[in-house]
Amino acid sequence: MKLINKLNKLEINTMLLYHNMFKKIFLIFISTILISNANAKKLPEGYPECWQDTDNPVNINIKPLNQNEVNMGQSKDLFLPQNSKVGHKFILVDFTSPLKKAQIDWIQKRVFGKPLADTTPPYWRVSYMKIDDTRVQSQEIAYSHGRMKTGKKSKFEGEKTNSGCEGDKQIQIAYKAWGDINNSFQNKFLKDYETQANRSLIFEYLFHILREPSSDFTSEYPKRELVIVSDLMQHSKRFSFYSHCKTELSNEPNKCRSFKNLLKKTKVKNYIDDRKPKAETLENLKVTILYINHDYETREGLSSSLVTLWEDLFNYIGVTDYEIVKQLAIN
Repeated sequence: MKLINKLNKLEINTMLLYHNMFKKIFLIFISTILISNANAKKLPEGYPECWQDTDNPVNINIKPLNQNEVNMGQSKDLFLPQNSKVGHKFILVDFTSPLKKAQIDWIQKRVFGKPLADTTPPYWRVSYMKIDDTRVQSQEIAYSHGRMKTGKKSKFEGEKTNSGCEGDKQIQIAYKAWGDINNSFQNKFLKDYETQANRSLIFEYLFHILREPSSDFTSEYPKRELVIVSDLMQHSKRFSFYSHCKTELSNEPNKCRSFKNLLKKTKVKNYIDDRKPKAETLENLKVTILYINHDYETREGLSSSLVTLWEDLFNYIGVTDYEIVKQLAIN
């Protein structure tokens, strides 16, 4: 009888043990689902829940770097979700006037590496293009890739590692690889900065990026930012700010006449009207100007009047969300 009681007691204890184990496993399972769902609800449209999301995985197929190949030898979809478009930051850098080392340093600290990550949400496409003597129709995008998430908490939703389906170490390795590639590209992109071009087709590059599907900068992206790093001195056969921004008694640019005055020239007005983007191509768009000051542009009257000229241009073509950031004088 005692043996039977012991066996019954052992059976009950075993059942309780299995019950508690099952309960713990069930709670862990439910907690994981709840955490994943909570993270998913916070994610912006198009963000993958996990970097290995079965429906929308992130491409981390890194190839050996090759500076002689297009896009540094990398896929243009590197560090991007494969089945959605989250956002696109397109960076135009003006190399038509010789730049000084201090100006290159300023550019570097604005649109590359950690400063780029600090101002760009994760999984946005980031593209770079030069403005130089090349005709805009023939100019290639110098590099285009995604901004890999850091895995750490930031002001951006979707930045932190999703503990329900991601590992911190994996995310940090991928983010470091993104930083290394961006740094290598920066060194290639910012060299030969002391050249002088025969023209400065800033208008044409602006309109090209906004209009042409080949730039992959369409309003299909829910959010877009066009960053133009330039001295803003348009110079072409059709119209030039080197003459429009110069008074009769001056040999160098010293003050710009108004945009309204510029449009009084019928050929210029028709040229802008024929090329300005349609309203639908300006949806979800912000334009940021990183205004580079050259020595002659620090003269009183020129800088402020040139900025006003561009502000009036943006209003005329329908760009309402824009910001102009002036570089501090380097002398």
